[in-house]
Amino acid sequence: MSNINEKDFNQEEKVLSEASENGIETKKEDTTDVELNSADINADADNNVSDKTEEKAKDKGKPEAYVKKPKNFKKLKHGSMATVLTVVFIVVLVLVNVVATSLFERFPLNIDMTSDDSYTISDEAKDYIKNVKKKIKITVLSEESEFTSTSKYIRQSNEILKNIVKSNGNIDLKYVDLLSNPEVKSEYEDALSEYDIIVETGENHERTTVVHPQDLVNFSSDFENSFQQNMGATLDAFIEYYGGMTAIQNYSTGIESNCAEQAFTSAILKVTDANPITVTFLTGRNEIASLSYFQTLLNANGYTVNSVDITTQDIPKETNLIVIGAPGVDYTADEVEKVSAFLDNGGKLKKNLLYIESVQQPDTPNIDELLEEYGIKFRDEFVYDSNQSNASNGYVFMEQANDKFMDDIRDDSLRLITNVYTKPITIDYNEKKMLTCEAYIQTSDTGYTMDEKNKELSSGVTVTAAVGSKAEFENDKTNYSNLIALGSEYFVSDTVLQMSQYLNRQWILSIVNGVTGKSSSITIEPKTVEGGLFDLTNTQIRILEWVFIVIIPVIVLAIGIIIWIRRKNR
Repeated sequence: MSNINEKDFNQEEKVLSEASENGIETKKEDTTDVELNSADINADADNNVSDKTEEKAKDKGKPEAYVKKPKNFKKLKHGSMATVLTVVFIVVLVLVNVVATSLFERFPLNIDMTSDDSYTISDEAKDYIKNVKKKIKITVLSEESEFTSTSKYIRQSNEILKNIVKSNGNIDLKYVDLLSNPEVKSEYEDALSEYDIIVETGENHERTTVVHPQDLVNFSSDFENSFQQNMGATLDAFIEYYGGMTAIQNYSTGIESNCAEQAFTSAILKVTDANPITVTFLTGRNEIASLSYFQTLLNANGYTVNSVDITTQDIPKETNLIVIGAPGVDYTADEVEKVSAFLDNGGKLKKNLLYIESVQQPDTPNIDELLEEYGIKFRDEFVYDSNQSNASNGYVFMEQANDKFMDDIRDDSLRLITNVYTKPITIDYNEKKMLTCEAYIQTSDTGYTMDEKNKELSSGVTVTAAVGSKAEFENDKTNYSNLIALGSEYFVSDTVLQMSQYLNRQWILSIVNGVTGKSSSITIEPKTVEGGLFDLTNTQIRILEWVFIVIIPVIVLAIGIIIWIRRKNR
């Protein structure tokens, strides 16, 4: 103790006393061996300040286990929100799936992925169908699965039909198995077969028309000719005996296009048109002009199209327009009289004739006499044009001589085309009593005519189509019968009418509309079915149903549950 003075001892006691008050346990060391300094004591004091809260609780007599720790409200808030959003998402997903499934069952969703919109109806047809006010019922005499499994053309036709139905709520579509419901036949006057499609209006089959399977496709003219040569019978005769569906299934390679849109639209036009127009093609005289596409266009625009053999049949009274397509044999006097009487119509007139001439025809003096009665005379010459912008490679562009019957031409920027083998017309008179005759189509002023040896005969404007009219007064009205003569079958040939870059299709339809009094027609083009169609088999459809209705929702639900559990346990 001799080396520690009294002052130092007092200082040490003071420090120990302060440490004791702060809850610090101390152990007295031998002052002879341990030297205390103030820095060490202060460090120990600072380390124990953090325990003041717990010590104060102890001072109040509360056990350490009951001391509350502050909660992380931010973590709880985000976890709850994530759980709620996950549950809402899953519920919405399930509801959307259920609703979508129900809607697609009622209104099937079809996406046209073909390059030429093979399954899509034209805007023109859609606009017309949307405005139909009458209730229309369409009945397919087959179960849908059986109907669509017959051919890709029929499958395409069925999709077009369903798109037409979806365009107007007034149109009802159903499929009836004719074999299981044979009584359906007795309800209609028409002879019905399996796969026929009935289009009708009225509660008691007021107006009815039937679309047959063969009406849904176009067989190429080359195939029809080859078929006749090889089989010894026409394709029409085969279809009449075996049925159109058999022809489509067995001879699909001969089909060049689908015309379902025309067939269905035409049927709707026929049953809703207050004043249906009938066009009759006269046959039986080895007609040269091939007019199948012309008939297709007329059908597409709601005309009732038929044909009669002039050698054995009379012209139907309901006919508004007859078409004579370049007969290869002259009419007899009796046959000419049939045509003349038709045009006269008992003095009432209001009948029309479209006559088509051809350089391939032999002399037809009896027909020529009828034409001359209306002021029209064909010359055995050909037409051409010295202006290369108007003629090349055997084709000649024509000009309109007047605006008669041109009201339904929608694109007058297109040009009318024919070939050089077009006969010019001499108009015998412009007006004679109640008869008039005027140029309808002509060459430009650089046109000229030539003979078979290409010798130039005349030059200048040359008439290639004319219209002769007879008039009759009835009270305050004037009635007409019109005879329109074309110098070549090429004006309305199947090939030219399919070329949308020329005016011919619009032009011939405008003529027919004009002379028959039918206006606001629609023009629908056949759509060729190409190889790359987006078609699904029944197996593929079932797989897709499982994927989108079961598998994907289950996967999404599982992911949602996993995320929820992970967020909850954070």
